[in-house]
Amino acid sequence: MTFRFPIFRAAILAAAGTLLVAAAQYPTGAIAAFHSVETPTTPMIAVIADDVLSASVLSNDVTFNLADDAPAPRRTELATLVASTLIAGPTAYGERECLARAVYFEARGEPLAGQLAVAQVILNRVASGRFAGTVCGVVDQPGQFSFNHARTPTSGHDWQVAKAIAAIAATASWDVVAPRATSFHATRVNVSWTSLHKVGTIGNHVFYR
Repeated sequence: MTFRFPIFRAAILAAAGTLLVAAAQYPTGAIAAFHSVETPTTPMIAVIADDVLSASVLSNDVTFNLADDAPAPRRTELATLVASTLIAGPTAYGERECLARAVYFEARGEPLAGQLAVAQVILNRVASGRFAGTVCGVVDQPGQFSFNHARTPTSGHDWQVAKAIAAIAATASWDVVAPRATSFHATRVNVSWTSLHKVGTIGNHVFYR
């Protein structure tokens, strides 16, 4: 047996060398194959984003015309952010619920940027010191918002979107779409707010500061 050992050892070393050479030839392919299988994609977000876009919130028949000092929001990306927030399942309670209810009753069906602008108007009022110091206080202030505060949002897509918009606005997760705006009205309404500066028009609402 002793005379065969060098041959046996040489055979083992040769086989090991072959394996090492083979492994060295294919590391990139192996890693790529691993990543192509293991890297997660986000098809659900894409599907929900499509649903959000097709739900008349970014309809082509809605005007979208912001003033020069208010850069146009990135529509598709905002839809994707709303979709991912919907997946997270935002909960409306306290101040967040007041914000979501205002978005729902004042702007449901509007472009996503328009819904976000309404939420940001309310937050701007809180920060301004010229209105109530809380979101609920601003929303409930007499004569400021037209919806019936005793009404309850109808469970469904619009309410889910309103809660997502409220969460995005409250956490400043998206751009300011109507800079420093503290007021808005429907385009069908004629007003004489000569003391206010018009920021721009988003969907069916005109925003002022």
